[in-house]
Amino acid sequence: MDYQLTTLKNGLTLITVNLPHLESVTTMVAVGAGSRYETRANNGISHFLEHMFFKGSRKYPTAEIIANLVDGIGAVNNAATSKEYTFYWIKSAAKHIELASDILSSQVKESLLSEEEINRERGVIIEEMRRIKDNPAVYVFYLYELLQFGDQPLGWDVIGSEKTILKMDRPDFVSYINSLYSPKNMTLVYVGKLPQNIKKMAEDYFSDLPQRSSFDPQPYELQKQIKPKVDVVYKDTQQVNLVMGAQGYDQDDPRRYAARMLAIILGEGMSSRLFVQIRERRGLAYHIAADHESLRDTGLFEVYAGLKLEKIDEGLQTIKAELMRTVSEKVTEEELKKAKEMERGRLALRSESTNFLAEYFGVRFVLERKIETFEDYLKKIDAVREEDIRKVAGELFKDNRFNLQIIGPFKNPEQFEKILQG
Repeated sequence: MDYQLTTLKNGLTLITVNLPHLESVTTMVAVGAGSRYETRANNGISHFLEHMFFKGSRKYPTAEIIANLVDGIGAVNNAATSKEYTFYWIKSAAKHIELASDILSSQVKESLLSEEEINRERGVIIEEMRRIKDNPAVYVFYLYELLQFGDQPLGWDVIGSEKTILKMDRPDFVSYINSLYSPKNMTLVYVGKLPQNIKKMAEDYFSDLPQRSSFDPQPYELQKQIKPKVDVVYKDTQQVNLVMGAQGYDQDDPRRYAARMLAIILGEGMSSRLFVQIRERRGLAYHIAADHESLRDTGLFEVYAGLKLEKIDEGLQTIKAELMRTVSEKVTEEELKKAKEMERGRLALRSESTNFLAEYFGVRFVLERKIETFEDYLKKIDAVREEDIRKVAGELFKDNRFNLQIIGPFKNPEQFEKILQG
């Protein structure tokens, strides 16, 4: 995938991916700002601010005006906040790229942040928070991150708490913007059918982004773990939602490629080991999956399942047995070959989306100040061998490294601790 990387006069990085066969374009701004940059007092402000950028700017003073402009050209816009980054995007017909640039630039550089809108949006975010907590298949991941990372920024909810949301006011948002929304901490990405003057267009709309300060997040403090960590949240459900995992590898660790292959073999697709054992052979779950995620200075290997309530012990024992089998014996050459082809194929499918490409290039550069091309990534995946997977499995899957978060009609974690230690 060919791309062009340019630094504008104000320090903003411009990334362009020209796909002239398309008739659409995604315009995206990515920022190195997320919940790990927060304090306990302002936890949730990154996500709250994301909402506020849609509530009016100096040029487009109301949410209704912005929505009417976007809808009026048949475009789609949205944003997302994570622990380490936030991004804002508009996908439009290629002929409307200037209007998309105008709207997006106005949102990020001159948001009104009116007190009236802040007060109104508090209720929206609190309802979003409650919706998450009412959905155990989603909320279990929030709880798992707290269990693994502990009481530090990486462990806190991206959405914050009702207590912190109710206390935030306009000066808090201004201070947060001034600390992170600097051109040198942002990336502007255009993907799709681009005009020849794309660099000039970027300069026209984004060169006056104000220079602000920046700061690095607190480094993650790895907590020594001598036994499995298990947390149970009681909820009267008919299905047990759980995440079982362990500390993974950070974004600069070469072992992350083998960890990704391990996750595919264990839990991606209907032919994966966990899917076959848990769903097909035992009928213990409708959905089960595994993944490895890398952050700046740590990572997560996670298995998610929604298990049959009356078979929770059998399900958990089977999951652990499948994980440990990758430690005691090599995966087969055929399994690894299939996993590599699956990763290659899934990447090819996702690459047909301008939004995926914009997010990939924008987020990668914001986090790493460099871009790993798809070709480089796939070369590193191709270099993974069966013994590499067995080695990382041995590092990840140890009784004292396991973490288990459960939501279901249970109050005592002891029965689950015994399974993990057994």
